[in-house]
Amino acid sequence: MTYAEAITELETLLAELQEVPADIDQLHARVARAEVLVASCRAKLRGVEEQLAELGKATEG
Repeated sequence: MTYAEAITELETLLAELQEVPADIDQLHARVARAEVLVASCRAKLRGVEEQLAELGKATEG
């Protein structure tokens, strides 16, 4: 899943949580899915930060 796809799904989940009252099982499933998506996005961002740091080191020396 791409970063953009994960963000789109997170936005959809957020909209659903704001609009539709859900039972506790649905709420739990949506929150669990959101946690997975957020973790994925954070990992991708950390990867980019690391790549940029390495690029910065390579161009300095």
